Amino acid sequence: MYMASYQRLDAMTSLRKSVSSLNLLATFESSARNGSFTVAAAELGVTQAAVSQQIKVLEREMNAALFVRAHRRVVLTPAGRALAATISGAFQQIAEMIDTIRQPVVPDTVSVGVTLAFNQFWLLPRLPEFRALHPHVKLRLIADDASTDLRHARLDVAVRYGKPPFEDARSVASCQDHAFPVCSPALLDKLGVTPESADILHLPLIASDLVNPTWMPWRAWAKSVGLGPALGKASDLSRLRFNHYSDTVQAALNGEGVTMGWQVLLSNALREGRLVRIGSFGVTPQERHHIVVPAGREPAGAALLFLSWISDRLTREVEPAESPAPPVG
Repeated sequence: MYMASYQRLDAMTSLRKSVSSLNLLATFESSARNGSFTVAAAELGVTQAAVSQQIKVLEREMNAALFVRAHRRVVLTPAGRALAATISGAFQQIAEMIDTIRQPVVPDTVSVGVTLAFNQFWLLPRLPEFRALHPHVKLRLIADDASTDLRHARLDVAVRYGKPPFEDARSVASCQDHAFPVCSPALLDKLGVTPESADILHLPLIASDLVNPTWMPWRAWAKSVGLGPALGKASDLSRLRFNHYSDTVQAALNGEGVTMGWQVLLSNALREGRLVRIGSFGVTPQERHHIVVPAGREPAGAALLFLSWISDRLTREVEPAESPAPPVG
């Protein structure tokens, strides 16, 4: 360690012996990069005469011509090109190191647990925003519809749909959602109906084997809005069924039928018109989307950065409009 420090000190001593001032090198770098003493002067906040004088001093100390003076511009000589390449690389290394030092000193990895649907339809479209704000943070996304006990999982933050309190987690932020049938505009065009006139009992339903019992199956939704058992029976007879809710949404986007939609979860697809709401019936469950952290553990570093961002982002979602049916729970 002492030898390395001595070598760095010796390198600086040698550099100071080579040029009388490091400002000469900064002036040269700007002049070489811009190809103009005038532009370099404006960049450095000095006069053109001062730049010209500093270049002359540097050329005298190096005993070599660095520029050929042409009309309204300067051209590097072979010696000038060699020096410019070396200085440019050195300055770039210095700038990168300064940026590195300025970065907050935090653990740079965060593990996030989400459902497949939340990951695909809500988080991934918004993730570029977080990555632009915190490019140094490494994200590890674990998407799984099965319930995970955060006391034993290697997760820093998770998104959970349900009602607190949770034995294994603490809710930091939450957002209500609103459930209603959705399908693609192409399906309605094919059937010759509008979103307002479409009869949900005569549309092809897409069913799913819900892993999370708090999610809204067709039968529970129909009961909540007073449609009776017919819709539940129709969903039981559905010719298209998936074991993941996210696949039912993708099938609906492909025009295969009608699935249960969620205003917040599918906000992008609804806003962009890739999915449309069928009818006016809707249900606002008492369950909510919760941003949670493991019980007994305080987030820090990158986990705290992500927690702050996603909590703010989720709670800024538009609260669902009032439903004709009362909340269920």
